[in-house]
Amino acid sequence: MSETEPKIRAVRADEWRLWREVRLRMLREEAAHFGTRWEDASREPDERWQAWTEEAARGDTRVLFAAERDGRWVGVVGAFPRVDPREAQLISMWVDPTTRGQGVAERLIRAVAEWAQSRGCDDVYLFVQEPNVRAQRLYERAGFRPTGDRERVPRRRGFKVLYHSPVADLLA
Repeated sequence: MSETEPKIRAVRADEWRLWREVRLRMLREEAAHFGTRWEDASREPDERWQAWTEEAARGDTRVLFAAERDGRWVGVVGAFPRVDPREAQLISMWVDPTTRGQGVAERLIRAVAEWAQSRGCDDVYLFVQEPNVRAQRLYERAGFRPTGDRERVPRRRGFKVLYHSPVADLLA
């Protein structure tokens, strides 16, 4: 890894302010790509952000990874176990526009796959907003395939599409 290549790492419990800052930025700048609205997330109390990163830092019921370069987060991704304990759900993938196309997203996906494998998961799922063709292409290059299932996006128009990949394919 070069010195300028972002380091992928698990988020620490005390980094809730960084998580809030990045999460609000991604929701504000790319609202159409996420199911959560900036207006809702921006009203969340500090305690909610703190609980999120504390839970993610433990890594039992959710996880959050950051791509960090020079002390700045240039990408994030989260995951949690689905109802079936052999399945994980990838969520909240975002890479700073100035860092896209440099392999950061692929490395974040791999971090989720490694976490899922460590929990005994066989499969990873994720949702992509239908209009987000760039993300669909990224996930398909990484090994995900659409399942054919769609869900209406709450409080918005449109649908999100469910994608799936075996963990082994993501780690190959």
